[in-house]
Amino acid sequence: MTFPLLTYIVPLYNTEAYVQRCLQSIVDQGLEDDQYEVLVVDDGSTDGSKAVVEAFIGEHPQVRLLTQANAGVSAARNRAIDQARGKYLQFVDSDDHLESGMMKRLLNRVVDDELDVLVFNYKNLDSDGNLLASHRGDNYPSTGNLTGVEYLKSHVMTPYIWRFLVNRDYLNGNQWRFDQSLIVCEDGELIARLLLNASRVAHDEATVYCYVKRGDSAMHNTDITHLKRRILSQVDSAASINETIRSYEVATGETSPASVSGLRNVYLYFAMTKAMTCGCVDDILERIRQAGLYPFPCVGPEACYHGAKWKLIHFLMMRPRLWKLMSGIYRKIRK
Repeated sequence: MTFPLLTYIVPLYNTEAYVQRCLQSIVDQGLEDDQYEVLVVDDGSTDGSKAVVEAFIGEHPQVRLLTQANAGVSAARNRAIDQARGKYLQFVDSDDHLESGMMKRLLNRVVDDELDVLVFNYKNLDSDGNLLASHRGDNYPSTGNLTGVEYLKSHVMTPYIWRFLVNRDYLNGNQWRFDQSLIVCEDGELIARLLLNASRVAHDEATVYCYVKRGDSAMHNTDITHLKRRILSQVDSAASINETIRSYEVATGETSPASVSGLRNVYLYFAMTKAMTCGCVDDILERIRQAGLYPFPCVGPEACYHGAKWKLIHFLMMRPRLWKLMSGIYRKIRK
C-alpha cells in the first residue's frame, strides 16, 4: 500500500462560513492527489459545518470526515493523529486557510532534509481577508538544518502548531499528543517538547498560513465562567512547559533556551492580566502557587516584550493585594 507524504489535520467546530475556504486552500496547494490526505474531525458541530464538508468530499475523495461528540480541539487533533497515514502532519484550523501553491516546495524540503520539524511564516487577517495592521507573522529568513535547541536560541517560540510541518514518526516515537485537559494554550506545551528534543529543525521564509482573527471564536469568548477556565488552562500549560524545561535541564545538564521560559512567562503574564479583568485574582494566584511558579520572572526580550512598561506591570502583579485592588477598580470602571 502506498501512503501519502502529508496528512492535513483539520479540527471542525461551528465554522460553516469558513470551512469551504479552508479546504479549498488545501487542495489548491499543487500536490498530486496521492501525495496527501485531509482528515477533518467534526467535534460535535451544531451548525451546518458538517454538511459543507460532506459536499466538499463528494468532489475531493482525498478528504475524510471523522465525527465525535464535542470534546475539544485537542481531542479532535489527537484522533486525527492516531488515524493519519502521512509521513508529515500539517495542522490547519477550519476558520483559517493556506496561501495557494506553497506546500509543494516545503514538502520537498522537509522530505529531502529528513526534518523532524519545519517552521514557516504566517500572516494575520480579519474575517474579511484584510491584512491586520498589527500583523507580525514572525517573518524570519530561511535557515539551514539546526537542532531544536539551536533554533530556539535564535527564534521566538511562537505557540501555534499550525505553523509547523511535523514528522509523524518523530511525534509517535515519543508518544506525544495534545493535552486534552487544556482548552487553550494546548499548542505551546506540545511545541516546547517538539523543539527542545528535535535533532533536525529548519525555518522557511515562505508565508504559508493565514490566521483569521474572529471576534466570535473560542479565544474571544468573554463569558466569565469560560474566561476563568481559559485562564486556568493558561496556567496549567505554563506548568507543563516548566516541567519540560526541568526535564531537559536534568537530562542535558544545560540551561533551556530563554525563548522556552519566555513563553511560559507570557502565559503567566496574560493569566494574571485576565484574572484582574474578571475578578478571580485569588483563584489564579493559588493555581500558580500550586504549580510552584510564583513569584514568576518578568517577561522580556526573549518573548519580544521590551521596556519599562512590562517591568512596571510585573512589579504590580507581584503584589497580590495591590493587583486585587486594581481588579476591583477596573471592574467598577467597566460597569
